[in-house]
Amino acid sequence: MLNWLGYTELNLLDSRFSTLLPKGGQMHFEMFFFPMLKVDGIVKELSYDILRKDKTPLSVLLNANTILDQNGNIRAINVVVTDVTERRNYEKELLKAKNLAENEQKRLEFMADLAPEMIWTASSTGRISYVNARFCRYFDCEEKETRTLFVLSKVHKEDLKHLLRSWYKSQSTGMELNETIRLINRDGNYEWHRVKAALFVEKNGDQTNWFGSCTNVEEHVRQLKKKDDFINIASHELKTPITSLKAVLQLMQRMKAETSERMSGLIDKANHSVSRVTEMVDDLLNASQMNEGQLKLNKKIFNVFDMIGACVHHLRLENNYQISTIGDENICVTADEGRIEQVVNNFITNAIKYAPQSQLITINVVAIPGFVRVEVIDKGDGIQPDKIPYLFDRYYQVNSAGSKYSGLGLGLFICAEIIRQHGGQIGAESKINEGSLFWFTLPL
Repeated sequence: MLNWLGYTELNLLDSRFSTLLPKGGQMHFEMFFFPMLKVDGIVKELSYDILRKDKTPLSVLLNANTILDQNGNIRAINVVVTDVTERRNYEKELLKAKNLAENEQKRLEFMADLAPEMIWTASSTGRISYVNARFCRYFDCEEKETRTLFVLSKVHKEDLKHLLRSWYKSQSTGMELNETIRLINRDGNYEWHRVKAALFVEKNGDQTNWFGSCTNVEEHVRQLKKKDDFINIASHELKTPITSLKAVLQLMQRMKAETSERMSGLIDKANHSVSRVTEMVDDLLNASQMNEGQLKLNKKIFNVFDMIGACVHHLRLENNYQISTIGDENICVTADEGRIEQVVNNFITNAIKYAPQSQLITINVVAIPGFVRVEVIDKGDGIQPDKIPYLFDRYYQVNSAGSKYSGLGLGLFICAEIIRQHGGQIGAESKINEGSLFWFTLPL
């Protein structure tokens, strides 16, 4: 005590302890310290500043208990004084950091309120903790209205199940959430929104918060709808003349033996071109039907291996390619055989399209718990990793210098929708200079 304060023992003995305190401390000492001791017989961690000899303060905590005589009267007070200067400095720094964080949060919230999107945050378990001003204006709610049930009540009932499934998947895997759903606005009208969310992970691996946004894409969806309507009408209008042209070419095909060799070659080229146009028109119609939810499935039980064998038989037109089918020959599924054959056919033609130098294409049929998995494997150049996530998007095409075919970028999109409507999954894996593997699953 003497070392802390700079006094000698003679300076302090027989003086009152309260004289070491500033005026405010003296009043507190007399009004609280002694009354608490008399009532409870003990005082724990009362904070005071003691004045040193040079009048600079020393931050301390007082702990005290009474020593009583036989009659229960206070005979003495035992006091322990603890230097908490470092603790006080730490508390000051902590308070300073807290104020800094609060100010930074206010600045971020101010920026979020200016954004045209709805912005929100949620805990690692999914409980919404913050929404911006745009959110409140859109749903006509209070700023503190962040109940999960309130938010889910604004989602169209046809989109809710799919959104929850994607949300639970994102929570369990930590993957980004990216869905397009309908939300009801303050006027009672549903509008399309793109919902995106990502989990923020600390350097030590702790999952902290989800940060998300909802962007209004109603106008974009409307324009897509107009485009799909146009494609649908145009496809149907093109079907009739193409069918007539194909019939004429088939008749000419039968008669080509009577014509010159050059005419025979022109007929073959015309037939090939008509087939390509027919495929593109079919793709446009399929894409339009899927967007409207009008794709019909005619399900029946069939053997997967036999279906692939029939599909491969029609594709063995190029002598440069060997198509090998391996795996379980006894697996049966209940599905639309024609649509699943369409998926297999697309995978194989894609292998030919993007791996022209691969002489062997392998189709593997394997049973996994509850599903059959079909894999189409080539040994081509592979696909760049940054392109794989977009392979099944509408109108997306991977540019390939060695490609023999052109298309609309709808084939894999249609395949993905067919498999999704069957309750399966679809995907692709690839390594540069090693080849690619496209796969899909169907429930057994």
